[in-house]
Amino acid sequence: MSPVRILRAAGVVGVIVAYQLAAHHAASTPDAHGLGLALVLAPLLLIALNGAARASARAWLLPLWALACAALWFGRAPLTAHFGWGLWLEHASFNLALAWMFGRTLVHGREPLCTQFATMVHGKLEARVVRYTRRVTLAWTLFFVATALVSSVLFACASIVAWSTFANYLALPLVGLMFVAEYACRRIALPDMEPSSIMDAIRAYTHSMQMRRSGAQ
Repeated sequence: MSPVRILRAAGVVGVIVAYQLAAHHAASTPDAHGLGLALVLAPLLLIALNGAARASARAWLLPLWALACAALWFGRAPLTAHFGWGLWLEHASFNLALAWMFGRTLVHGREPLCTQFATMVHGKLEARVVRYTRRVTLAWTLFFVATALVSSVLFACASIVAWSTFANYLALPLVGLMFVAEYACRRIALPDMEPSSIMDAIRAYTHSMQMRRSGAQ
C-alpha cells in the first residue's frame, strides 16, 4: 500500500476515533448535549450538502438545504434534549446496514460477500473454501445484527452513559476481535490455505473497483 493510501486510511481511522470520543463525552457530560446534537446532524447535513451541490437542481436544492439548517438551528432546544436518540439511531442503523450488506449476498443465486473477497485475493476457490467463506459471511451478518440488538437493548434499558460506553468504546474493538477469531478459525479449518489479511482483501477490492471504472470509461 502506498504512503498516500496509508495516510488516508490513518486519517479515516483518526476521524472515527475522534468522533466516538466526542460522542461519549457528549453523552456523559450534561453541559455537552449541544455537541451531541452537532455530532448527530453534521454527517447528515454534509451528505445532504454534497448531494445538493452535485445535483442538476442545485439552484433550488442548496437554498432548501440552507433553509433546513436554519430550521434546525431555531428548533435546537428540544432536539438537544433528545440528541441521544439520534446517536443510537446512527449506531444501530449503521450496523443493520452492514448486516444487510453481508446478509443479502447469502440468498440463493448470489455469491457470499466473503467469498467475493477471498476470490479477489486467491483467485478461483476450492469447494471447501467456498463453504467456509459462506459461513464467515453468515457469521458477520449475525455479528452486526447482534451489535445493533445489544445497542438497542442498552439504549432502552440502561443509562445513556452505559450505552455510549458500548457503542463508542467497545463496538469497534469487538470488530477487531471478530477478525482475530475468524483468522484463528481459518487456520484450523483451512490450515493449508495461504494466509491473508483484511488489508489483502481491501487492496484486491480497491483494484477491482479501479478495473471496473476503467472498463466503464
